[in-house]
Amino acid sequence: MKERFRIGFDVAWERLEASALLLEEGFPADAASRAYYGVYEAARVLLASRDVRPATHKGVENQLGHRLRNEPIELQIFSRLRTDQQRCDYELDRPEPS
Repeated sequence: MKERFRIGFDVAWERLEASALLLEEGFPADAASRAYYGVYEAARVLLASRDVRPATHKGVENQLGHRLRNEPIELQIFSRLRTDQQRCDYELDRPEPS
């Protein structure tokens, strides 16, 4: 089981690294999408470590808020990244690189 969690966090980290590279190369919309999926994967692993396995993206967001509300974690980041990912991937939003 620990191996599965380590692999999940490795995947999350790779997606976040890819996000940084995409942003650096001038692809902010793709960077936003990769950042979301990195955080999403980390959230899934964290919830699975507590034996919680939501079936949807919204379910992950809801369970983070429910299960981790008393933890020192900035839960709004997940919601903002999810909104950005949806805008970039489905509404073809192109944010300006900062």
